[in-house]
Amino acid sequence: MQSDFSMNVTLTTYPKEDFLLIESKGAIETMEELLAHSQMIWSEIDNHDFEKVLVNEPEIIPPQDLVLYFNLVKNYVDNFPREIYNVKIAVVCSESYKEVLSSWESVCQSRGLQYFVFTSFEDAIHCFYKDDDE
Repeated sequence: MQSDFSMNVTLTTYPKEDFLLIESKGAIETMEELLAHSQMIWSEIDNHDFEKVLVNEPEIIPPQDLVLYFNLVKNYVDNFPREIYNVKIAVVCSESYKEVLSSWESVCQSRGLQYFVFTSFEDAIHCFYKDDDE
């Protein structure tokens, strides 16, 4: 499934054997766009029966304001279904945005969410199975 946002972001979903792959490209500038993007991603997760989701978005240009990410995570906790705590999400981002998205990752994990940020597709996939390796 492919969806286009007014904010020039494209989201494409590919159900794989044991995880859901969501690819996203474009630019996100405002809190409203960040919320819309996260809601669209959650909608895709909700439409499929996966507990592991890889959001591949190295071509996304995210906002740089850290306050937006604190508010985004608050929105997850306050407004998303409780199932968000059962889903392990690995996000692949550009190295250029790793620092800001690592802050998002820390806030998510402090709220009990299993959300992780990587700059490598392979590392993101490995995170789904690292518990099996130990």
